[in-house]
Amino acid sequence: MLYHILGFASAALFLLTWLGLWSQIKAMTRFHVPVSSESDDANHSLSLNQFGSSYFAFFSIFLFGISVEPFNHYLVWTRFGALILTLIIIWKIWQHRRTTISGYVAAVALLALIGGTLSIAFRPFPTLAQLGANTLMLVVTVILFQGSLHQWFVLQRRQKVGSLSFALFRNILIKDVSTLLFGLTMPLSQSWPLLILNGTSVIMRGSILLQMHKLKRRELPVSG
Repeated sequence: MLYHILGFASAALFLLTWLGLWSQIKAMTRFHVPVSSESDDANHSLSLNQFGSSYFAFFSIFLFGISVEPFNHYLVWTRFGALILTLIIIWKIWQHRRTTISGYVAAVALLALIGGTLSIAFRPFPTLAQLGANTLMLVVTVILFQGSLHQWFVLQRRQKVGSLSFALFRNILIKDVSTLLFGLTMPLSQSWPLLILNGTSVIMRGSILLQMHKLKRRELPVSG
């Protein structure tokens, strides 16, 4: 019973992440205007590294929910929505910058989403597939750490929040805390990759949010 109560609560709170991602998409659209240089471009405050890392963090939990028995609807469908929204952000970054690396990231993300969705038809996976999902989550934890660190350094270098969404990072923090609580209701032998991944996200996303608030306070006297 506790599993379903916290699972439902976690899924409901995860909708805040959807809202945060949507707010980021709207912010990118609002700030997408011709500029004379990269330093004037608000959308260059967004780290492709960070959003690509976030995408594959969502993807790893998406696969985790597919691979476990029983099928974890709370994890799978919430992350499916987040994958679509994050893919839109990555696609808009590619449209804006037209770099080779942003094109590769967008293509790989799209192929991963298609492959992951199709894999639902072939579950339940054997033990090797479960081990693969856990290994993927640990790898993505490292990727998420360095991606978030890169976003922090981008903010530090530009000294501007730009079009980076406060709502996105606040809502992700709420989601990560709720997922940690949900993970604690599952056997530790099954949930430990989930706990490590979301614990890392809480620390790194919290650091980015603090940096954003610090930069915003500096910008206010200037704008006034």
